[in-house]
Parts: sequence; structure tokens; C-alpha cells
Amino acid sequence: MSSEAAGPLPTHAPERGNLASRFTWFVLMAIPLAVIITATTITPDPAGHGTHMQLGLPPCGFLVATGLPCPGCGLTTSFSHMVRLQFAGAAHANPFGVALFLVTFFTIPVAAVGLVRGLPVLATLERLHFEKVIVLLAACSSVVWLIRIGTALL
Repeated sequence: MSSEAAGPLPTHAPERGNLASRFTWFVLMAIPLAVIITATTITPDPAGHGTHMQLGLPPCGFLVATGLPCPGCGLTTSFSHMVRLQFAGAAHANPFGVALFLVTFFTIPVAAVGLVRGLPVLATLERLHFEKVIVLLAACSSVVWLIRIGTALL
């Protein structure tokens, strides 16, 4: 019996691009998920920063050296508040942390859909205007940091 009678046989393995996309979506889902899960395991520090030290990390070198907060000071505390739906505590720790948490959180279902459907990563992110989200996050981080520095110097 010829193979033509049974229909065409696959001539290649699964598309490498599809496998690469699925792997990328998996990473884009797993990392934010790990961050969110980690935030649930720590307690927000009442000082508004320093929560990361519960993970065995050292104090912020910038804060220790200058007495001024770095752009990331309070982000772990903010995330720890956000997983508990404590919006005021999160905003007090680092207002940028609220926006970053939301982007981190909503990246998980977007990546899950991309993973399940095998969507092309770059085309999907372009369609979602993710570059604009990144620019807005960078601008928000900078503005919040400048305000926090100005407030600390007063």
C-alpha cells in the first residue's frame, strides 16, 4: 500500500517558531506568576520598604549610601500589599508599584492565552501595543522617583 493512498505524511517536525513562541509565552507567564506567588509569602514592612530582605536580599545599596530611595525602593512592599488588596499601603510604599503590579498580574493571562493558542509573540505584543505600556511604565517610574527624591530632600 502506498503512502499516497493513506493521505500525505507530515514532512517535518512541529514548527520551530511555534515551539519557540510557546516557550517564550511560558516564560512570560511563569516569571510574573512566580513574582505574584512570592509576594503572597512575605509580609509588607511597615516602614514602606525593606520587605525584600525577608527573601534574604541585602538592604538597598543606593538608600544606604545616599539616604535617598532608589526607583525600586518599596516595590516589593507595594507588591506585597497589592496581593492583599491593600491599595493605600501599596501606593504609600511606592506608587509606581501599583501600576507595575497590575501589568505583572495581567501579563499572566495574556501569556497563558498565547501559550495555549501558540500565538506569535512579537506580533501579539505589537497588537496589544505593549511598547506603549513599557514607555508609560518607564515614564511613571521616573516621575515617581523624582517626586520621592524631591520629597526626601525637603
